[in-house]
Amino acid sequence: MTLPPVADLVPHAAPMVLLDELVEVQSNQIVARSIVRADAPFVEAAGLPALVTLEYMAQAVAAYAGLQARADGEAVRLGFLLGCRDLRIHCDFVPIGATLVVTSQRTWGDSQLGSFACTVACDGVIVAEAVLNVAQPHNLSEVL
Repeated sequence: MTLPPVADLVPHAAPMVLLDELVEVQSNQIVARSIVRADAPFVEAAGLPALVTLEYMAQAVAAYAGLQARADGEAVRLGFLLGCRDLRIHCDFVPIGATLVVTSQRTWGDSQLGSFACTVACDGVIVAEAVLNVAQPHNLSEVL
């Protein structure tokens, strides 16, 4: 199965689409890849601050939701990061040129509310991990 571009699945515009490509999708899991480039948002001389990988996790979750919406014949919807639990960051920076592999696995939820266990690995070593709680209401005007 050919996976669509990440930009078609998340409600972001360049340069804020941080993931380069989807690698694998299963029923409750998505895996994405991204190369840390010197000109990418948030990158400093020392590399990508590892805390920023939280946004990479969130975008993987958004891409998963975008795929689900497309499968249901719906448009991609805006979602919200409600909270983050068990955030563990194992380094200060990810070096420029490194390849990040972002894995997000839905542990519970439906099309409006969910929880995802996420990891970001660099060269097979986990650099960050967290559980993200997210919401994607069907009627956004009721929330705003």
